[in-house]
Amino acid sequence: MKRDLMQEIENQLSTMGISVTRGDKTDLSIDAELLDASFSTGKKKPRYEASILLEEHDKAVKMYEKTTEISAGVSFGMSGESSFQSGSTLFRKVKSVQYGPEGKVFEYNFDIGAITKAVKTAALAQGWSFKTVILKKNAMYR
Repeated sequence: MKRDLMQEIENQLSTMGISVTRGDKTDLSIDAELLDASFSTGKKKPRYEASILLEEHDKAVKMYEKTTEISAGVSFGMSGESSFQSGSTLFRKVKSVQYGPEGKVFEYNFDIGAITKAVKTAALAQGWSFKTVILKKNAMYR
């Protein structure tokens, strides 16, 4: 059962272009650089990290997520984020358009919540519960 669910989660995320690694500290890990933009006056690197633990004894999937961003330099533009919460799951979309001296330097639009939704949907479809955890250690092997 656990192996089937892990495969289903990997398949769902793969169709979204998200690479998943089977780990030695948790069942599935995601470490994705969402953008690597360098321009004449700076750079921007948003990253997404997730740990997914499948606890077979109580058929529960626990997921930890973290986004970070490294920015340096000067650019002008707009960015926005929208989010809503359904139960204990947060759905988040981020969008940014930035301009430098040479014109438009980058644009990105990511639906980070779609990753969580795919994992939750796969878990529930196979009769497992789903829980978002706020501490990484709660999505790791003990």
